[in-house]
Amino acid sequence: MSNNNVARLEKFKSITTEVFALTLGLGAFSLSTIPRTSMTDVAVAIGAFAIAFFYIVAIWITHSQFFENYPLYDDTFLALNFLILFLVAISPFLMQAFWMPPELQEPMSISYALDMMGIYAILGFLHQRYIWQNEDRLKAEENRQVKMDRNLQFIASVWFLVSAVVPTPYRLVFWMLLAPISPLYRHRIAPLLVK
Repeated sequence: MSNNNVARLEKFKSITTEVFALTLGLGAFSLSTIPRTSMTDVAVAIGAFAIAFFYIVAIWITHSQFFENYPLYDDTFLALNFLILFLVAISPFLMQAFWMPPELQEPMSISYALDMMGIYAILGFLHQRYIWQNEDRLKAEENRQVKMDRNLQFIASVWFLVSAVVPTPYRLVFWMLLAPISPLYRHRIAPLLVK
């Protein structure tokens, strides 16, 4: 990789870190704007923030690992990553759906589900694109690992897509159920499926 590309990538990594950190900060700040009329409101607010926090951190880790493990630094790669950053940046706003008037809860929580679906779908596509561009150079174990990572991103994407049709009162619980699927898939299911 040329020095120009290295400098460009370092700038992009810095922007990426700042966007994720700002998103987490905005999410935490949004807790102060939530109406608190009962302990139930407080519990729902903290629960929703915990879910959003978990997924933003999980996406940040996946995104960072992709940068480190799978060097793909062309313009398409960077454009897709900027799209991920945009979708990440709007997620705290969309997650406020549960404190909106009833007529906004449904469309905003569906928008959050589609936002997260988009992030995970792009991450899955980036993994697939890396396989396409490096298939002849990948060793068997590395190819298997990239496929496992790709599949996990697509599973999360489909999970969020399905959550868009789950009734609004249960959508938050549905999102929580995805968290244990990741380690279960990685350690139990993927080794049996991905060769």
